Amino acid sequence: MTSNRTDSATGPIGLIETDGLGAGNFFRLAAAAASETTETVIELDQPYHAPTGVTHERLSLSALDELTDRVAAGYYADGIRPKDPVAVFVAESVRYLVHYIALTKIGAIPVFVNSSLPSEIAARFIEHVGAAAVVSDPERLAEDRLPIAYYAEEPYGQGAFKLFTHEDDDPVLIAHTSGTTGIPKAVQFNHKGFFFGVRQQIRADLGSRILSALPQSHASAISVLMSAVARRATTLLATRRGPEDIALAIQEFRPHLVAGFPKTFVDLCRVDLDAYDLSSVARWMSTGDANHERHIRKLVARGNHVDRDGSPQPGSLFIDNFGSSEFGFAMFRTVHTPTSDRYQRCIGRPFGWVEVEIFDADDEPVAHGTVGRLALKSPTITGGYWNNSLLSEKNRIQGYWLTGDLAYRGEDGLYFHVDRTTDRITTANGVLYSAQTEELVLRHFPDLVDCSIVGVESADGDSQLPVLTIDVPSSEAELEELRLRVNTLLAERGWPPIEKVLVKGAEEHVGVTGKALKRSMRVAFSEA
Repeated sequence: MTSNRTDSATGPIGLIETDGLGAGNFFRLAAAAASETTETVIELDQPYHAPTGVTHERLSLSALDELTDRVAAGYYADGIRPKDPVAVFVAESVRYLVHYIALTKIGAIPVFVNSSLPSEIAARFIEHVGAAAVVSDPERLAEDRLPIAYYAEEPYGQGAFKLFTHEDDDPVLIAHTSGTTGIPKAVQFNHKGFFFGVRQQIRADLGSRILSALPQSHASAISVLMSAVARRATTLLATRRGPEDIALAIQEFRPHLVAGFPKTFVDLCRVDLDAYDLSSVARWMSTGDANHERHIRKLVARGNHVDRDGSPQPGSLFIDNFGSSEFGFAMFRTVHTPTSDRYQRCIGRPFGWVEVEIFDADDEPVAHGTVGRLALKSPTITGGYWNNSLLSEKNRIQGYWLTGDLAYRGEDGLYFHVDRTTDRITTANGVLYSAQTEELVLRHFPDLVDCSIVGVESADGDSQLPVLTIDVPSSEAELEELRLRVNTLLAERGWPPIEKVLVKGAEEHVGVTGKALKRSMRVAFSEA
């Protein structure tokens, strides 16, 4: 199967130029463009038992289109109509995609709820968005928990339904943030904006085989799949995301690109990668937070790629896309090679359609080299937080959207991320940026796979005390020795010292999207 067809109406460029194409009708129009073919575009690592009674281990576009027509008809027969939010809270699987396509066909709004979200938080989130119905299972959400229609399986109908025509600003998805600061926020994505980045990047080479290890309940999974389908690539939806599972899936599926959140790549670095055949990988693509040098270097040493001159080269490329749930597509990109050395939390440059500003606490732009609040303008930015216009407005400054990050711009136009605004640590000896410090620690202490730094309140309540957590079992004496060595490193840079080092399990204080929950760490470690 060829992945770079650009010379016909059914190829990537022809499809992308279709009038009115956007995130709300993409899969339907892609299926129509490929209706004369039977190529497989989506492979599943777990079989999907469709309401038709058929079990699928792979789905062609035409099969997916026919299936979602029947699910759309089922919803329509039950009275679901345009702009009705319908929550999807199921086990990690292709079911999220099925409901996304079916609901957007009738103009309803899929509301994706991460399958790992605690039941009560999920229920509160679903109530907040005003869902008209929910798809779930009794183990995840009790049928009588919410006074709305409840589907334990996909609705199925043989009748007709009214196909919805999306305008640019029509909502096509409500997703949620990672919840690192509390109850997840409901993020709205619209027909045009959610597809904008996919359209702009259609000529980028992703290869013809893509392994997506992104959570299927996250907007990024839909975005990556749209990119893959537009290129006629075959995509494996890897819903078993343990590191050994991912490494084995790479060995067996032989993808050219592996897409995931940073934690996927951190966890991969915990296993013996030499025990697996990763030679097919030309690119790793992360989206979300900036990745650590330690993990990138380990991955780009594997695989093979072709350089710009067309010459085969050992090793792979790591595409580090920096973004957040509110943007629908990455904001910044930097590409690491086996020989590059641009790290220290460098997030590269913004995409061409993104405008960047960095503001101080008084909403004034800061000088280059000065840390401030990162803010952006982009066609991909969320239409706002659903049912929370006040919070949406508080995130806007002079037409820019605050990302919740602290960053600075170098003189060469490269940007560097140092922390989340909620995670910087104000000590008696000055400010310590936790993410920037974690990067430094991992670079100088190779025995650590990952670490986190949080600030806990001091006894007098006037400042915070930095606590370093590591995931390597250690004695009290070893932890104290590490603290002294780390503080020597910090003192060389004039940074505040670490007060205490604790051991934390790799899966402790981790959010549903794999992010470290520093909020919960601050509470847990305040008495440590």
